[in-house]
Amino acid sequence: MEHPTRSPDEAGSSADVAMAAAVTSETAAPVVVGVDGSAGATDAARWAAALADRLQVPLHIITATPYLGHAPSELAMAARVAAMADHHEWAERYLEAAQAAVHADRPNLAVTTESSTSSAEDALATATRSAQLLVLGCDEVSAVGALLLGSTTLATLDRAQCPVVAWRGGSVAPSHRPILVGVDGSGRDGGALGLAFELADRLDAPLWVVHSWALKGFADKHRPSVVDWDANTKGQWRRLNELIEPCHQRHARVNVTRIGESAKASHALHIHAKFAQLVVVGRRHGGFHGQRIIGSTSLNLLHHCSVPVVVCPFESEVG
Repeated sequence: MEHPTRSPDEAGSSADVAMAAAVTSETAAPVVVGVDGSAGATDAARWAAALADRLQVPLHIITATPYLGHAPSELAMAARVAAMADHHEWAERYLEAAQAAVHADRPNLAVTTESSTSSAEDALATATRSAQLLVLGCDEVSAVGALLLGSTTLATLDRAQCPVVAWRGGSVAPSHRPILVGVDGSGRDGGALGLAFELADRLDAPLWVVHSWALKGFADKHRPSVVDWDANTKGQWRRLNELIEPCHQRHARVNVTRIGESAKASHALHIHAKFAQLVVVGRRHGGFHGQRIIGSTSLNLLHHCSVPVVVCPFESEVG
């Protein structure tokens, strides 16, 4: 079969477009992943690399001194010194292992690495200033740890300036399973709905939008005998459609399923999360240190959800 020929100008134009696309990909804000030498962190890096590949952005792998909390005791200071010495000895090996695993999966992906002498809390918070997403290999967050010491995940979420992915579940690449996003109907979701649409579009995955409302709380404020429950439910659905429509116009090819639940948000999301590849939630500004996470739907999902949880702390969108 004969292939059509191009004029020199057309050929040059195509080359310029390809070069521009390559430059844009190389210089775009990266997906950042934190590693600590554990098998879970390496698998999280592989998942982050697969996501970066689909988003057509670079991957940045970072390791730092473990987060040890803020206790100023002599024992804590001794532990910090020991952790810094251990990090200095092993950091490059952690990065090399993660980079090798990533390149085995995706040899053409642009990857950079960084060993920071700062605490993980500080290094990761700084990384979120210029990242599209931050991925952290994350076991379930224990209630004791959240209240007494904290964790790298919680400490980073409190200061993050981009969406943070608490990776878990064992999958080393995004799939075509649904993306689940929770909204409360207020529109103050921290950009979670827009991010979920963007990810669904890039990953060619269906999007399930869960809107929950607790009838008990509504009934507590009104006399049940005079509440028009049907009108209230219709109003909730109308608000949900109003929230979805602008995002759906920007991402018209995304297959959207609207799910309404008269239940607590955490319960509604857990019901549907078992069928999803990841869950996206938002959190709002305000509150004292740590209170934006503790006691919220986000923390509940971090405790119990078996798939990656994306917490979107500010108005943020990929791309």
